[in-house]
Amino acid sequence: MNLDHLHLTKDKFSEMANIQERKGIMKYGQPLDPLDNYDWLEMAQEEQTDGYKYLVAEQEKRKFIANKIRRLTDDPEIDHWLDVLEGRV
Repeated sequence: MNLDHLHLTKDKFSEMANIQERKGIMKYGQPLDPLDNYDWLEMAQEEQTDGYKYLVAEQEKRKFIANKIRRLTDDPEIDHWLDVLEGRV
């Protein structure tokens, strides 16, 4: 098990959680209150749907950039790493 990656992941998660909490307090004037009048399951579904759209958009952007780079170079090593970046290998 790669403990460096585990620690990095935990640190990044904690950092993002703190950033999001501060953003929520700035936007709503208070931290998230589980007893607020929201359907938290529906809210989570909406957020997950948006997150999936962001993932697909990033895949499309990377494919576009990789294809641009491939057209500009004729280097098999660069093509290999672009394939890795796109998940083809």
